[in-house]
Amino acid sequence: MEKNANNTPTANEPETQNPEQRQDQVRESRRRFALAVSGSGVILSLASKPVMGSTYSCTGSGGMSGNTSSHGAKVSCLACSPGYWKTSPGTWPTPYYPYSICQCSGGTMHPPTTFASVFGSCPCGSQTMMWVLHNAPGSREFHATAALLNAAKAAAMGISSAYTASEIINLYKHGAPASTFSSTYSGSNSGSMENCPIPNSNDNIYQAENLVFCNVINPDGTDTGTAYLCP
Repeated sequence: MEKNANNTPTANEPETQNPEQRQDQVRESRRRFALAVSGSGVILSLASKPVMGSTYSCTGSGGMSGNTSSHGAKVSCLACSPGYWKTSPGTWPTPYYPYSICQCSGGTMHPPTTFASVFGSCPCGSQTMMWVLHNAPGSREFHATAALLNAAKAAAMGISSAYTASEIINLYKHGAPASTFSSTYSGSNSGSMENCPIPNSNDNIYQAENLVFCNVINPDGTDTGTAYLCP
């Protein structure tokens, strides 16, 4: 393992450390990185290894979440593309909503989630995360949205992701480039990194709460503006 400034284990350290000690060092390395990113003025582009200092590896990219159980193990991380999230509003994880969610007997339950309400700011103003996916391809916001949804969905499913949702948000706030976020689901190893085992279905039902979208949703994920007629 390479020596770095984040106090991760190095080749010069004794091999007598037990897995728990090494795992603690990994966690501390990640914490120090998240806190130090803005102060150092350096944001790393992590196309091949999203999590600095990690000894866990997502298949194809070298990322991790806290859900892996064995030191140094290769794991298959959730890695759905922005295109998936754009066309699959019915599978978005709470508390993120692509469009307004309605309860047929009681009106609107949840408004759509704006990008700025999650990440603190957005060049898009008060537009929603779904708007960003449809209208700002290639931008930091576009890739950060997909990375966040992957992290939140993975946590809900109890599987691994390259970062946690809070880490994605902190990286965005500290100025991480688009490549930092896109590396969590694509990049030089995209053939093995893209892993999206979630059904892609547009049936107008928000599956997490079994509540309908207030409007009918097109197969391409866009809101038709036509009210959903509840049974």
